[in-house]
Amino acid sequence: MNKKLIKLVLVTIISTALIIPISVFAETETKANDDISTGAALNDPNYIQNEEYYNSLEEKRDKQTEREEQAFQKKQAMSKVAAKTNEHYTISVKYNKQQYSNFCGVAAGRQSLSFHKLKSGSSDKLPSQKHFGNTIGTLPNGGGTKSTFLADGLNKYKYVYKFSGNPYIVGNIAKYSKPAVKLETRVKTTLRNKKTAPILLTRTDFIEQYRGTKYRHYVTVSGYDKNADEFRLVDPNHHTEFTKGGTYWSKLKTTVSKKGVARAVYEADKETKGSNPVMVW
Repeated sequence: MNKKLIKLVLVTIISTALIIPISVFAETETKANDDISTGAALNDPNYIQNEEYYNSLEEKRDKQTEREEQAFQKKQAMSKVAAKTNEHYTISVKYNKQQYSNFCGVAAGRQSLSFHKLKSGSSDKLPSQKHFGNTIGTLPNGGGTKSTFLADGLNKYKYVYKFSGNPYIVGNIAKYSKPAVKLETRVKTTLRNKKTAPILLTRTDFIEQYRGTKYRHYVTVSGYDKNADEFRLVDPNHHTEFTKGGTYWSKLKTTVSKKGVARAVYEADKETKGSNPVMVW
């Protein structure tokens, strides 16, 4: 074979070998950056592999919630005064501004733990964001948070902060016939009974305060007002121009409304195709 031809073939092989890893790295980096920019993973492999198990926990919690809601409504119906009273519930949640662009889930989790620490009267300090992030597998400027990892991380503190009777589970809403009602009932019931500080995975472009800025983002819920049709969100976003100091009331509305928390959670559920649960509660 001609020496020039052999040299040309070798150069082509070497060039191809160099190009392929670069393109693969670029694709991987793009996917990673997508999670970083949102702070929430698109998929949760643990949930996908164990969906039947997580669905059974969700179903059990919903049955318990339904019983509690029916008992509450029965009590309301028996009281003429109570029947006219607005449902307004709040819990104490300490705001945490996320320390890294992908730490919304981490900070939201720490916010939820702050509720349990205060309620339990525990003297044990809250984990730092870095420590809790390491616990749930979300590293600084790494990939986004996965909801089952977040729930498991919270539950590591269930004996420290005394919520072992109501550990955190994960769930979705889009699969139900009335997703907004499912979301509202779950949240208001757990807040009424001060059981958990629920965390929601949202699409921010459907939250009024974000003015169209779009990414997947975790927030903690610390309040509910039926008459105002609002959730009080404790929002860890480090872009504080959206969050009014971190805690604000935002309209719930429906899953077909132009804006609203219900639509924001529903769209996050649709975007992830249910593979990274939108509720941790």
